[in-house]
Amino acid sequence: MTVPTFASPVTPEQALKDTITNVIRAKSANSPRSKVVNIGPSEIGDPCLRKLAYKMVQVAKVNDHSDPWPSISGTAIHAWLAEAFEADNGEADWLVEHRVEARPGLAGTLDLFDRKTGTVIDHKCVGATSMKTRKADGPTEQQVIQLNVYGYGLEQQGYEVNNIALAFYPLGGMLTGMHTWVGDYDKDVAIEAMLRLDSTVELLAMLDPEEHPERWELVPASSSRLCTYCPWFMPGSDNLAIGCPGGKA
Repeated sequence: MTVPTFASPVTPEQALKDTITNVIRAKSANSPRSKVVNIGPSEIGDPCLRKLAYKMVQVAKVNDHSDPWPSISGTAIHAWLAEAFEADNGEADWLVEHRVEARPGLAGTLDLFDRKTGTVIDHKCVGATSMKTRKADGPTEQQVIQLNVYGYGLEQQGYEVNNIALAFYPLGGMLTGMHTWVGDYDKDVAIEAMLRLDSTVELLAMLDPEEHPERWELVPASSSRLCTYCPWFMPGSDNLAIGCPGGKA
């Protein structure tokens, strides 16, 4: 005799949580940033070429389990900061949420540029673990590349760029926990990143993985703790045309 099993009843509290979560996820999934398909300054320095390649050929995303809340929080903080610096322009000389194009097809919107000092500034909203890492190790290579690409784009518009900077804001905690980093602008970093992007395009043209899915294994992948946040992360995948198990598999 088979004993029937019954699902636990959903409490009103859980039902409310599910409803709110579904609305938030739907809004996040349909935001303009979520629909962008071109490679931008914030992505060009991604160490994983396979991730860049998936986006270039618009492979359908398979990993929709990541929590959108940190991104939503960061977007809201960015909007507030933009208003604050716009209001400060009577005393300072800021470019706020300024659109730049490093070259045709490679454009983005930088957070802040101080025209008086020639400093490109990017706001990063991070959790406690990332904050600790950035204080100890400095910015990631991808972040440095992003800022230099923005700087290169500003130079194309005739601005003098001297420095790049990051302001890390704690998602949990007080403003006193903010960490800042300043470095020299180096246009060669931006040029090298664009050459790397061109090489990836050439590799995809040569391999044509859309017609030859088995060739996806020839597109290098980089393993890191961030793999689980990748839109194409598929644990245990043996079909790289659909998703990546992470690392070099």
